[in-house]
Amino acid sequence: MNNSILVLFVVIFCAQYVVHFANGAMTLKQLTNSMDMMRQACAPKFKLVEAELLGLRKSVFPAEPDKELKCYTMCIAQMAGTMTKKGEISFSKTMAQIEAILPPELKPMAKEALSHCKDTQTAYKDSCDKAYFSAKCAADFTPDTFMFP
Repeated sequence: MNNSILVLFVVIFCAQYVVHFANGAMTLKQLTNSMDMMRQACAPKFKLVEAELLGLRKSVFPAEPDKELKCYTMCIAQMAGTMTKKGEISFSKTMAQIEAILPPELKPMAKEALSHCKDTQTAYKDSCDKAYFSAKCAADFTPDTFMFP
């Protein structure tokens, strides 16, 4: 079993464990730890520099990103279970993840950003573009509370 698959299983197990004992939500620290694990699973698959990853974490999404950065966001969306097999961001799956995992103080803003950005992906054909520009839309909409692995 390669390392990325092993990390994915650990992330899923940890997230399920945390959600079970947190009555449907993670604390902010637990959420950050889970995002770090997702980053560790996806980042090695792409040629990225740490500054790019830190930028995403701080809601800084370049207007003209390279393919590597866009596909990193797709990897995260796939790992989070918010992307369909057809390579589209699922509104219902993303809403369910928001409800199940996010700390209560982040849920209203995340739901509002999701609703605001739900049609962003329709402007793109490529799955990496769909994931990146949907996340960028949410980051631009709620830059003070948006979080990305």
